[in-house]
Amino acid sequence: MQRLSLDNGFMYDYLTTRSLAHCNSLQGNTPMSAEKWTYPKYLGQRIKSARMNLGLSQDELADAVGLPRPAISQIENGKRAVDSMELMAFSRVLRQPLSFFLDLPDENSMEEPLAVLYRAEDIAEDDRPLVDDFVALSRDYATLERLLELDGGKVLPNLSAPIRTKWDAIITGEKGAADLRANLSLGLAPLTDLDRILERAGVKLLFRPRPGSGVWGFSVTSKEFGQGIFVNTYCALERQRFTLAHELGHLVMDGMHRASVFTEKQATESFDDGDTVLSEVRANAFAAAFLMPEIAVKDAIAKLAIDPEIENRITPPVVKYLCDQFGVSCDAMLWRLLNLKVISRERRQSLSVMRVSERSSNVVPRSFELPERYRTLAFEAYMQSKISIGKLADYLRTDLYEARKLVKEYHLPQLAA
Repeated sequence: MQRLSLDNGFMYDYLTTRSLAHCNSLQGNTPMSAEKWTYPKYLGQRIKSARMNLGLSQDELADAVGLPRPAISQIENGKRAVDSMELMAFSRVLRQPLSFFLDLPDENSMEEPLAVLYRAEDIAEDDRPLVDDFVALSRDYATLERLLELDGGKVLPNLSAPIRTKWDAIITGEKGAADLRANLSLGLAPLTDLDRILERAGVKLLFRPRPGSGVWGFSVTSKEFGQGIFVNTYCALERQRFTLAHELGHLVMDGMHRASVFTEKQATESFDDGDTVLSEVRANAFAAAFLMPEIAVKDAIAKLAIDPEIENRITPPVVKYLCDQFGVSCDAMLWRLLNLKVISRERRQSLSVMRVSERSSNVVPRSFELPERYRTLAFEAYMQSKISIGKLADYLRTDLYEARKLVKEYHLPQLAA
C-alpha cells in the first residue's frame, strides 16, 4: 500500500496531476492507462463510494461540505481538484479517516477489476453503458447491505486448479461443477432457479436485454461490492441460464478472478477443436457439468428405457425431452451428450441438423428487471427509515410517483420524505 505523505501536518494544497501509473510496478498485467487513472479520478471514486455508503445524494453532500452540487459531480468524475480544507471536510462529513482518501491502490485494489472490464476488447463502445449500469447497481446493492448491516461479502468457494492443456481445462471444469453443487447442497436436480441460488450465495446479478450485442454476459470480482454477473437477456432463456453458469465458472475457477466477458465467438470456439483460451474452455465445461450432471443425464436417458450403447436411439424427441428436463438449449445438450460419449461427433452433427424445428429460440426474452433480493432490501431499508422515499425511487430505478405507488400497493407505511 502506498500513501501520499503529510510531512509535519502539511497537506498538498491540490492533489492534482499525481498519476497512478507508478502503481503498475505492483501489477503483473497490462499497465493501466495513466490518463484514465490519475489521482483526482481515484479520489473522486473514493468520495463517491463513501457518499453512497451513507446513502447521501450529491445535493446533500454539497450542502454538508459547503460546495455547489456541480462541484461534487466534477470531483467524483475526477475533473476537479480538491484542496486540503475540502478534503478534511469530506473526511468529516463522510466519516472516513484521511487515509481512506490518501491510500493508493495496490494489485488487489477494488477499482482494478473494473478497469479490466472497461478495457476489455470484447466490449464494444456501444456496450459500455451496460458496464456502467452493472457497476452502479452492484454498488447500490452493496450499499443496501451495509445500511441493513448484512454480510454481502464473497461466500463462493475458490475451486481454482492449474491447467496446461484443453483436457486439463475440461476435467477441472467438470470437477469444479460437482464440487460447487456439493458445496451449495444442490444435489443433482435441474437448476431452473439458478439466479435465486446465486443471489442467496451473495452474487450480485443484473439481467438486461441488449439487442444486437455480441456480449452474452460478463462477471467481475470487486472488493467494493463482491462478485457480480451481468446477463444479456435478449435471447432464449436457455442461453441466459448457460451464460449465468459460464460466468459462475469464472468466479469460482479462475483463482484471482477479476473480470471476464463471454461472447458468442468464445462459446463456439471453446466447444470446437480449435485453439482458444483455456479459461474459457474450463468455464464452458463447468457450465455444462453444472447444469447437466453426468449421473443425472444418464439417469434421465435410462428412465426412457433407452440403451445409450445404441447411439441411433438418441433421436430429436429424446434430445428435446432432455433439453426441457435440464433447461438448456439443444446445442448445449448435444455437446454434453458428445462429451459424455453417449453420441458420436457424426451423430451430434446429424441431430443438430434434424432438430431445427425443435429449437427454443422463440422464447420471449425477459425485460430488464431488478434482482428480487435487491428490491426486497430496498423496501426494507425504507421501512427501517434508512433511506427516504426519494432514495427508494433511485434504488428501484423509477420516479417518485411510481415509488409512492409501490409503497401503497405493498401496504407499507408512508414515511416522511
